[in-house]
Amino acid sequence: MTTTWILETIGLLVTTVGALVAFLHLHRTSREMAHSPVPEACASLVRDRRLLMITMGLMAGWFIVQYIGLILL
Repeated sequence: MTTTWILETIGLLVTTVGALVAFLHLHRTSREMAHSPVPEACASLVRDRRLLMITMGLMAGWFIVQYIGLILL
């Protein structure tokens, strides 16, 4: 194993953990927001938040696939 491989693996792990934490935070707070009424001025933000949660979920999933591929290869 070279130093470059180790640094790339650690960097990918940190990025993956960060994406997972952001996704889980959005998911948890979205469930909490579902039980409270949203002011009409913030209605458009709910849609944007949902799109952000989907995007972060896809990114986290892709990073996990890359990390598994990096470890197995």
